[in-house]
Amino acid sequence: MNRELLKEKLVGVVVSLPTFCDQEHRVQITPFRRHVRWLIERGIRTGTGVLLGAGGLGEGYFLTDEEFRALTDALVEEAAGRVPTMVGIFELSSRDAARKAQYAASAGVDFIQLAPPHYMLPSEEEIFAHFRYVHEAAPIGILAYHTPWAMPAPGYEFSARLLERFLGLERVVGIKWASYDVWHYTSILRLFHDSFSFIDNMLILSLAFRLGARGFIDFFANVAPRLSLKFWELLSHRQYDEFDALYMRLRFDPFIRLIRPEQQRWIGVGEGPTSRLWLRLFGMETGPAFPPQAPPSPEYEAAARRALEQSGLREWVEWRPEVLAEG
Repeated sequence: MNRELLKEKLVGVVVSLPTFCDQEHRVQITPFRRHVRWLIERGIRTGTGVLLGAGGLGEGYFLTDEEFRALTDALVEEAAGRVPTMVGIFELSSRDAARKAQYAASAGVDFIQLAPPHYMLPSEEEIFAHFRYVHEAAPIGILAYHTPWAMPAPGYEFSARLLERFLGLERVVGIKWASYDVWHYTSILRLFHDSFSFIDNMLILSLAFRLGARGFIDFFANVAPRLSLKFWELLSHRQYDEFDALYMRLRFDPFIRLIRPEQQRWIGVGEGPTSRLWLRLFGMETGPAFPPQAPPSPEYEAAARRALEQSGLREWVEWRPEVLAEG
């Protein structure tokens, strides 16, 4: 599939799926399958979204190769061509990343979310070499994951020069975009929105979409797909003021008004503890976070629960635990 066709598929609500596990951290494939089917039934399909397995929310960086392959196979089988699929790859070794990408391509996955390698201080040349190596190894679309918070060099950001080099890799078609620098965030979008499908990972209201973004990450879609699809409807129709008003009311104001900045702060090796907490507050039990991740503090959980109860988000929640018991 050529670059433009891949870009056309990489739009809408990118749902980072949880990885279900039992109390001994054994991955549970059956509830994962049922959850994928439920999301498709609720409207996450080609043109409205993408389903991402083994991503950050799904603790993809803690999975064994066997678990990664099992989730990949289940995702493709349940999607059955009705919605684009993606899996996360987080590897220091380009060879390991390439092997996972090859497996995903052979299974029929549409995209990989590829994170830069990090251990010491990777240079931009090494980051490009990582993406080029994987690109040459597997015929699969690539969403480049911009992770300034995870890079050892403080404040490192994908540069305009790096994105220009990515243009030489035909299947690097998307950028999962966030930045600590608002000028960088906006200028990169302005310069490259025609070249890549930007998937917004910050949601500074509708700003990214006014500058050409084509999708957004939204873990709330796991339990409230109707709301996420409403957001996408407003954004795709350029009803930016309506989106901003709804987003401010449900997702922004309750949290900044009820949770002090120090209560929102989270420092940890992964997203598992916080993502599993939020899903549990919405009624979705996914199991414990993979070790060595520490649980959120009681203060963090209390603040999250307080904001959720005041936000109005529960009115949009469609998830019911009974889904996991269905055939």
